[in-house]
Amino acid sequence: MKTTLQQVKIVEYHEGLAKGIAKMWNESRENWGGDSTVTTEQDVKDKEANSTNLHLFLAMIGDEVAGYCGLSEYREDEGALYIPLLNVHPKYQGLKIGKQLVLKAIEKTVELQWPRLDLFTWPGNTKAVPLYKKCGFFWEDRDDTVHLMNFIPMVLQIEMLKPFFEKHDWYETSQRLIEIKPDALKVNDHTYYEYKWEAGEEFVRIQFERTGRGIRLIETQDYLVQMILPEFKLLENEDHYVSYHVENRSKEPIEVSLKGVSSPIAEHNFEDTFLVENKWMRDYPVKISMPESKPGPWKTHPTIGADFKLNKQDLSLKMGVYPKQAGKVNLGSVKKNWRPHSKGTVYLDLESQVGEDSTWTVKLPENKVICWEKSDVIERISAKGRTSIPIPAQLLKNGFLSEEIVIEVEWENGHQTSFTTTLRCAFPGFGAKFGGETDEHWFGYNGPHFVEIEKRNHMVKIGSTAFSRDPISLFTPKFGKPYSEEFSKKEASCIEFIELPEALVIKTSLVSEAFPSILLNSYFKLYGEGLVEVKHEVVNKGIDDKKRLSLIQPVFTNFEGLAVPQNNGVLIGNESLVPFVEYIDDRAISERWMFIGTAKGDTIGLAWPENATVRKDDWRMALEYEMDLLQAQEELCLGPIQVGINVSNHWSNWREFITGEDVELKELPLFAFEKAKGDVVSTLGVKEDYSFKSMMTPYIHGRLTVQHEDETLVKEVLKDESVTHVNVQLEHCSPGVRWVSGEFIAKSQTARMDSLQFVKGNRDVKIGQNDDIWSVDNGVISFKVSSDYHPGIYSLSLSGNEALDHQYPTPGPRAWWNPWGGGIAYSFRNVSAYSMLKEKTTIESVTKVDHNGHHWSGLSLTTEFKQHETMKGVILRQFALTLPEVPVLAVYAEIHQHSGQTIDKEILDLDAFFKLGETLQSSYISLPTEGIFHKYYAGSEEFVLRDTPFVKLGSDERKEMMTFVHPADRKMSEAYINQDALLVASSKEWSASTGEIIKIDPSILFYGELKDTDTQSLKTLQNIKFS
Repeated sequence: MKTTLQQVKIVEYHEGLAKGIAKMWNESRENWGGDSTVTTEQDVKDKEANSTNLHLFLAMIGDEVAGYCGLSEYREDEGALYIPLLNVHPKYQGLKIGKQLVLKAIEKTVELQWPRLDLFTWPGNTKAVPLYKKCGFFWEDRDDTVHLMNFIPMVLQIEMLKPFFEKHDWYETSQRLIEIKPDALKVNDHTYYEYKWEAGEEFVRIQFERTGRGIRLIETQDYLVQMILPEFKLLENEDHYVSYHVENRSKEPIEVSLKGVSSPIAEHNFEDTFLVENKWMRDYPVKISMPESKPGPWKTHPTIGADFKLNKQDLSLKMGVYPKQAGKVNLGSVKKNWRPHSKGTVYLDLESQVGEDSTWTVKLPENKVICWEKSDVIERISAKGRTSIPIPAQLLKNGFLSEEIVIEVEWENGHQTSFTTTLRCAFPGFGAKFGGETDEHWFGYNGPHFVEIEKRNHMVKIGSTAFSRDPISLFTPKFGKPYSEEFSKKEASCIEFIELPEALVIKTSLVSEAFPSILLNSYFKLYGEGLVEVKHEVVNKGIDDKKRLSLIQPVFTNFEGLAVPQNNGVLIGNESLVPFVEYIDDRAISERWMFIGTAKGDTIGLAWPENATVRKDDWRMALEYEMDLLQAQEELCLGPIQVGINVSNHWSNWREFITGEDVELKELPLFAFEKAKGDVVSTLGVKEDYSFKSMMTPYIHGRLTVQHEDETLVKEVLKDESVTHVNVQLEHCSPGVRWVSGEFIAKSQTARMDSLQFVKGNRDVKIGQNDDIWSVDNGVISFKVSSDYHPGIYSLSLSGNEALDHQYPTPGPRAWWNPWGGGIAYSFRNVSAYSMLKEKTTIESVTKVDHNGHHWSGLSLTTEFKQHETMKGVILRQFALTLPEVPVLAVYAEIHQHSGQTIDKEILDLDAFFKLGETLQSSYISLPTEGIFHKYYAGSEEFVLRDTPFVKLGSDERKEMMTFVHPADRKMSEAYINQDALLVASSKEWSASTGEIIKIDPSILFYGELKDTDTQSLKTLQNIKFS
C-alpha cells in the first residue's frame, strides 16, 4: 500500500519508541555520509536520557519511526531555541515529513514564547536548504559555519500582526524567493533578512537585522514603520543619529509614542508622542562606547532601538551595531621559539577605521617582557587601510606582554583624536609559566604546553606549541539532569591564575541559573612536563540540599592512533581508518584511560577518576559524575581528569602512570583474521575455528575468501545479519609453519591478510643427554646445550644445517668478546663472561604450557649465582622450547631474586650469534626499513643496525630463511655485524625485591619468512606467554 501524508503522525518521544529510533538511524546512514555506525535500543535510551532536548518529535507511520526532530535551547546565543538534529528515513523521503517536523518545532517555539529558532547544517546539504527556507529560515552569510535563523516565532507573537495570521496561513502565503545560497540584503554594511506575505489586498513585509536579531522594518497595507542607522560600525564617543520613520496608509490618524532604549554601550535616551496622518520622520542622537569584549559572530550584537506604541499596540525596533575605535592595533610574532635575550622581529599591525587618510603616533611602552629596538612609531595610513610594521626587539624573559597604550590619530582635515587599547602577545618558552587573556580567550602556559579557555562558551583546548596535531578539546561542562547548555553562552564570572612551584593553575567560576545556588569552579593545573589535571568543584551556596545532581564534561579529539582498554586487552587503531566515536563501544571500556598517538610521534593521554563514568555524548566522548547529595553550603571536589600532552610515548607507559600497574595487556587490532582466541598453534588433523572480525561496533558485510593449502572457502555475510565476525573451520593436513591467507571484499573496503600458524605434528619431541650435552629433536629441528661449555644454546640445526655460530667445546676470544661461547644465551649486563662461567649451570628437560594451553617441550638451564658479589643469591633460569614437527624455538628467562637486597634497573641481555652457511660471509640479516638497503652481510664491514620488532636471517648458500621475533616489552633490540660475528640482541630492564620472580617474555625464532607488513602475525607471536 502506498504511504500517504495523512498516515504520518507527529508524536513526542518515550522509551517505548527507542527500538524504532535505533532502526531508523541504522537505515539512515546514507543521509549522513554513509558511515557504518550501529545504534542499539539501549544507545537511544542512554542518549535521550542524557539529552539537552526540551522536546523530541518523531514522525510515525504505523509503528515505524520515519522521522526525528529534536528541540533544545540554543547553546551559542541567548533568545533562541535550536534544532540539534533532524532526520527523515530514506524510505519515506518525499512525503514532506521533514516539513511537518520543522513546522511542529516552530509551533512549539511559539507556544513556549521564544522569539527565534536556529539550526546548523553543512554546505553540501543543498537538498534540505529549500525546505528550511520555505519554513522561514535564513542562511547566514558566514565563512566558519552554515548557520540558519528563523524569526517566524517572533512574527507570530506580534500583537498587531495576529489578525493577518489568524486569517491566513503563514507558510502558504509566503512570497519569499527561494535560492540555494546565503541570504543577504546589504545596506550600509548591515545585513537584512526579509519576509513577505500576501493574501488578496492584504500583505505583511518585515525586515530583521542580522546581528541584533531584531525587527528594523515592518510594513502592511495600512502602515510602514522603520529605523535606519547610518552605518553598522559606529565610532565611539562621537555623535550619531538614528532615523525613525512612520507612514500611515489608513484613513484614520495613528497615535504613536516611542521611547529610546539605551544599553551599556549605547546612550539613546528620548521619549516622544505624536499623531501621524501621513508620514513622519525624526532623527534622535545616540552615543556609543566600547564594550568589554568585541562582538562576535556567534552571539547577538549590542543593539540600538526604540519601543513603539501604535494605537496602543506594542512594537520594538532594534538593530545591531559594532562599536569601533578610530583604529585597531595588534602585536604579533611569527617566530615560534623565543628564548630570553634572543633577538627577533615582532609585528605591529595597524588598521584604520576612519574614512579618510590619517597619521598615527604610537609610543611602545617599556615593560619587563620585551625590549623594543625603537619605541616611537609614526605611520601614515590610508582611509580604512591596514599596514604591518616590523619592530626589531629582544626578549627579556618568556611571559605575557599586556600593556595599555594610547594611540594619537590626526586626520587629513586636522581633526585629532586618540584611543586607548591594549597590546597583548604571548612569548612561551621552556621553564616559563604564566597566564594572560585576549578579547576571546584566557590561557595559561607552562613551557610549550598550554591551556586555552574560550570566554564565550568555556570550551577548553589543551595542547603544545610544538604539537603537529590539533589540541584535545574539553567542551562546555553541563549540569543535569536534564542537562543544561547554559554555560555554552555564559562567560565565567571570575578567573584566577595561581602560580605554584610545580605548576600553573587556572581557576574559573561559573554560576548556574538552571540549577539555582549551584556554583562550578574548574581548576586546570598545568605542569611543565605536559600533564594537565582538571578538577571540578561543585558548591551549593543555597540553604537547601541538592539531590541527584550530575555533571558531564564532554571531550573531543581525533582518534587517529587510538589505544583504549577493552575486554582484557587494548584496542589499537592500527588501520588507516580513523574510528568515529560512535565506532567505539563505550560500555566495553575496562579501565579509566585512553591514549592517542600519531605517525609524527605526538601523543595525547586521557584518564579519569574512579568515580567518573566514560560514555558517548553524541559525536564526543564524555566523563560523567553523579552526586547523590550535595548538602547546603557544601563544596564537593571531583576529579582529577588527567590529560597528558607528549607525557608518554606509548600507551603502556601512560597506563602504568595512571594505574600504577606494569601488567602487560594484549593488543587488539581493529580488524583481525586469526584462529580463535588469537592462537598461533594448531594441531594436525583437527578442525580449527578461524574468524575475520571487527572490534568496533559497525557490522561487517561482504565476501570472505580463505586460501588454505589446496582448499578455498568462500563465505558471504550481509549487513542485515548484524554480525561483527565471520567464522570458518579449517583442518591442517601437514605440520610445520603454515600460512592461512584471506581476502575480505566489501563495497567500500578490501582487505588482504595472512594468519601464521605453527601446526604441531603427532611425533614426540625427543630429549636426550650424552655426557655434558643435552639435545632436543622435534623431528624437524634439533638444538643442543652443554653444562660444561657455556650457559646457553650453542647449536640449532634444520636437516643437519647449522644455524648458530659457536666454538664448542671451548669458549675463547672472538672479536670484542672473551671468553665467547656464541649461540643463544641470556646474561646479566653487570656480570662478565668470565664471572658467568664461574657459576654452576644445571640442565633439565621441561614441558611448559602457553597461554592457550599448548604444551611446549625442551630444556631449562639454571644458573645459581654464588660467587658474584652483587648477584649472589640470584637464580637465572633460561628456557628453550619447541613444538612437535614445527621448526620453531621459543626462548625466555626467569629471574628468581633471593639476593637479600632490592635490585633496581638491572639489564638482562639476550645475545644470539648466527652463521647460516658454511662461511660467515654468506650469512646476512634483513630488517624492516623505510630506507633502500634491506640486506646486510656479515664477515666484512662493521654495522650497528637499529631496533626493529623482528629480523630475518639467511645465507646465500641455503634457501631456507629464519625469522627472529623480539618481545614487545623489550627495552631495546639491535643487530651487530662485523668481520667476525653476526649478532642479534635484545635487552630487558628489570627491578625486583628479594623473594620476587621476574619472567622475561619469549623471543620466537622460526624457519620461515615474516612479511614486513604482517603486523598481525607479529603481534600474535609477541603475545605468546608461558605459565
